[in-house]
Amino acid sequence: MYINRLNKIKILGLVREHGTISRAEIVKKSGLSAPTVTRIIDSLIKEEKLVIPIGMGTSNGGRPPVLLKFNGERNYVIGIDLGATTTRGVLSNMNGKFLTEIEFPTRLDAGFTEIINDVANLINKLAESKKNINKNRIYGVGIAVAGLVNQQKRLVEYSPVFDWYDVDIIEALEPRVDFPIIFDNVTRLMALGGLCYGKGKKHRNFICVNVGYGIGSGIIANGKLLTGVDGFAGEFGHITIDHTSDIQCSCKKYGCLEALASGKAIALTAQSRLARGQASILNEMCGGDVSKVTTKMVADAAKQDDELAKNVFTRAMEYIGLGISNLINIFNP
Repeated sequence: MYINRLNKIKILGLVREHGTISRAEIVKKSGLSAPTVTRIIDSLIKEEKLVIPIGMGTSNGGRPPVLLKFNGERNYVIGIDLGATTTRGVLSNMNGKFLTEIEFPTRLDAGFTEIINDVANLINKLAESKKNINKNRIYGVGIAVAGLVNQQKRLVEYSPVFDWYDVDIIEALEPRVDFPIIFDNVTRLMALGGLCYGKGKKHRNFICVNVGYGIGSGIIANGKLLTGVDGFAGEFGHITIDHTSDIQCSCKKYGCLEALASGKAIALTAQSRLARGQASILNEMCGGDVSKVTTKMVADAAKQDDELAKNVFTRAMEYIGLGISNLINIFNP
């Protein structure tokens, strides 16, 4: 059963990758036997409807081959981006075309159970959003989450953003959701997205750096995602960039890149400088309450040529530049 599943994934991947392809070409490229390919293709056409025949190809002397195509237009998935500030969900066909998008502020302080309830409600709302779509053609849900994701244990071992330890997202969602669920670290999934749909399609070695509320990276090496032993590879935000820093990261270490240059860090740095009495239009923007200064406020102030805001951003970008130069030296993407 497991071998059959692996063979099916291999064949489906070839069909998707080539656009149109014949059974004979699949046999040649996959290394599988002709009977195995025929059996799996017949299943993908008749039962799962993930592959469709689209006509005859050019003959090389015998019968013209039947050309096959991935049926992405009429099969669907749900994607969830569970972020620290915003939760976003989409219903998409398997060609990557978004059909419905929904987003709302993440209730970061509500706790694991309430956040999972919000995600379950979002998934079910997306599944019902298009009346002309058969829910049986929704093949699953993919969730991107910030944190250390252990794929062997299928746990979020630690998420400093959410303050989660060893949480099982799938176990919590399964009673509420009728679809298969997979999840992984948000930046690794961004890298995979770039490999499948973005500029990464042209490259076998690249690094995706994600700078937002936190900082992370997804590393593609020889056309494959680098995960490490437990799935923790790419924790770029937690490299020590300034060992003399007295700023503690959410991971409890000092001087991490994320603590010095992330979106959260930019807001906290600006708040600290305002509290020490430095002049800035941010004082007006926050109504005199420096604890209400956000990263967006700092960005808006920098666009208005505010010296404090520009200085905060410049310092953060210097730290990020140092980190990226280290990635380049180590991985040679």
